[in-house]
Amino acid sequence: MPKNATYVPTPAEQEALNYHRRNLEAGTYLQNPDGSLTTFYGTVVGDDQGAMLIPTFWHGAVRDPEQAMRFAIKSGIQFPRYKDTARALAAERALHDIMEAETSAFAKKKAAKR
Repeated sequence: MPKNATYVPTPAEQEALNYHRRNLEAGTYLQNPDGSLTTFYGTVVGDDQGAMLIPTFWHGAVRDPEQAMRFAIKSGIQFPRYKDTARALAAERALHDIMEAETSAFAKKKAAKR
């Protein structure tokens, strides 16, 4: 269960969660040396229109923010945008909690099948 179980993602945040879920389901995540899985690895990118939360994990690797932004734009996915960085960071923490809980459940289910 996510730490913030009452958090209700916006439609754009749902798109971010769907990106994470597709990586889990397709097995296109990054298995880290500590055994954890990377499916999103978010960063906040600001511009004159506010702040956007995007994944830096693309095509099997964690990318630098500039490269990640190019991949995000090219993907056509409408990742969440916020009025300011503080709001984007707060949302990132809440979404991270959801992704972490889902990744943990996925890993347990995968281990149980072995």
